[in-house]
Amino acid sequence: MKIGFLINDLQSGGAERATVSLASSFAEKGNDVEIITFKGGDCFYSVSDKVTLKSVKFDEIEHGASLKRLFGAVGRMFRLRKFIKEENLDVLIGMSFSMTYYTVFTTAFTKTKSVGTERNNPYKYKADKLNTFLRKFFFHLADGYIFQTLKSAEFFGKKALKKGVVIPNAIFNTNIYNVAPPKSRDKVICAVGRLAEQKRFDLLIDAFAKIAKDIPDYNLVIFGEGELRNELQSKVDGYGLNDRIMLPGADPQAYKSVCNASVFVLSSDYEGMPNALMETIAMGVPSISTDCDMGPGEIINNGENGILVRTGSIKEIAEAILKILNDDELAKKLSDNGRKLLETNSIENISNRWLEYMKSI
Repeated sequence: MKIGFLINDLQSGGAERATVSLASSFAEKGNDVEIITFKGGDCFYSVSDKVTLKSVKFDEIEHGASLKRLFGAVGRMFRLRKFIKEENLDVLIGMSFSMTYYTVFTTAFTKTKSVGTERNNPYKYKADKLNTFLRKFFFHLADGYIFQTLKSAEFFGKKALKKGVVIPNAIFNTNIYNVAPPKSRDKVICAVGRLAEQKRFDLLIDAFAKIAKDIPDYNLVIFGEGELRNELQSKVDGYGLNDRIMLPGADPQAYKSVCNASVFVLSSDYEGMPNALMETIAMGVPSISTDCDMGPGEIINNGENGILVRTGSIKEIAEAILKILNDDELAKKLSDNGRKLLETNSIENISNRWLEYMKSI
């Protein structure tokens, strides 16, 4: 098959990681694969040299007047449509709900099949009335749809699984498969993600500050970049914990540090299917996650391969961290059971499920 992925750019992020990994896997299986971006630029993650990277650059859509943004989006669609028709693809995959809009429009009345995806929480992420309408409208127009969780499929109605399919994320980072749990762990509590409101790293900082005196030898490291960097740094400064809480930025090699950590924490208010959590559990790092909508509860069997805590609870995050640090048997149990994800969610298995679904449409 000739398969195209449509995504805004290939900088750091869960959808970007999934795009690069799936594209590379498809290409290694003999498919003709290209990734089409709006912004161009370098690829943050390693991609197979069998994958073609193309860019259809557009000016940024103006913020402000709705009419200007509408005309900007329509202009993009027509220019992209011309480009896609020339590519002669069998399938075009929109790697977010917004990319799905473009995918459906640009493939209409062509031989190219459109596959939409929902890669976040449709109940909460950009869930205003307009986007809710557009999500459902373009779902009905797409030739196929891939959901990460059953709950995200339910958002689109009772008939969602007659058109679409639920395929969970894979362990997309191939480096994870070569990592073994260390004999002794670093005295580090870590987290990974965009420094954005959704991830609630402010709660994690609060939780660490709450127990910092109880664990004087431990530090907190949060890998990621984003619009809340200054706000989070100010919170760290306010606690006087600059020497114990670090914000080193986004790093494609962060897994090397994460794999040696004593605890990993996902503190989000909501998720789609969090890659960082899956990868960390698969590396055998004892992990804690808020029981937020939607993905963590489908990854973690509470008390077996991770610990789920109440969303938004500083107290429960702090208590769970102490529980793992003070119980070696629990930490080992979580680590050993977590490693099983390497089999159930291997890139080989998951990419095959994607390909089978695309062939079916």
